[in-house]
Amino acid sequence: MEELNPRLTFETFVVGAANRLAVTAARKVGESPGTAYNPLFVYGGSGLGKTHLLMAIGHLARELRADIDLEYVTLNEFVELYQAAVAAGQTDALRSRLARADVLLVDDVHFLARRHELQAELLRVVEQLQSASRQIVLTSDRPPTEIQDLDDRLISRFDGGLVVDIDTPEFETRLAILRRGVADREVGVEADVLEVIAGTQVQSVRELLGLLNRVIAFQAVSEMPLPTNSQHSSQVSATRCKSRSMSGGTVCRKPSASGPARGIERIGSIDSSDRRFPPGSSGRSASTNETSTGFEGFSGRWHAWIRNGSRNPSSSTRTG
Repeated sequence: MEELNPRLTFETFVVGAANRLAVTAARKVGESPGTAYNPLFVYGGSGLGKTHLLMAIGHLARELRADIDLEYVTLNEFVELYQAAVAAGQTDALRSRLARADVLLVDDVHFLARRHELQAELLRVVEQLQSASRQIVLTSDRPPTEIQDLDDRLISRFDGGLVVDIDTPEFETRLAILRRGVADREVGVEADVLEVIAGTQVQSVRELLGLLNRVIAFQAVSEMPLPTNSQHSSQVSATRCKSRSMSGGTVCRKPSASGPARGIERIGSIDSSDRRFPPGSSGRSASTNETSTGFEGFSGRWHAWIRNGSRNPSSSTRTG
């Protein structure tokens, strides 16, 4: 069974509206295993922090009680352990090992789909742990009711604890994640550039950090800095404000001494015909301060390069 990754703790987990309930429940479980939310079932899309949260529980539990018996296992590892135990005639030994854990952390349980024999084994372990007031935490990319052919008894057990989801992070959380990533790597990236990356629609934290890696890699090999809003806004503010006033007036940008990300005034709603945003898009998402493609003042070719990396963004040829 795997060791916990030392970097995946609550201290390094960025909390936002999309994951706050899951983090709160996970911290409670780590502080007092077996007394609340047992089992705890956390689900969400790939790359949203489920494994991070699972390991953070383990680290906190060990920090508060050094002698705690804790096991972390992925579902694939559970399959291998079970098959090896069956082949060696040691299934009872495996069951005993799992059942005596004070905290059992099981990752990726959606792979239980259609595996009825393994479901029966996991059910046996869950029942033993619960009866002894020992904690079990599971993660999946979908809720229990959507795991194909999952035993109703397992679903009932999971529903009897707490089933909670982690959703795609909103703009503010994405920006906080990027700031943490830059600080951890001790590199310099302009605040405006981070806002552009955060304003890009992504499905996971992994994808978001991949975009950051792309920008950092470019900065490492290029002498040309990434453009910021302040470099562009003074050139366009007058004409853009005028064109907006003629067509229903929506956005005016004013240069500000307080920094490149400041001095932005938005009035009314954004004109859907504005080609800073894709055709048919209003340029705004449901989240406050968020756009579907990035912020004004960041060239389209830079944004396309961040997303696709197909060619040098300093080229005069547009990438999309």
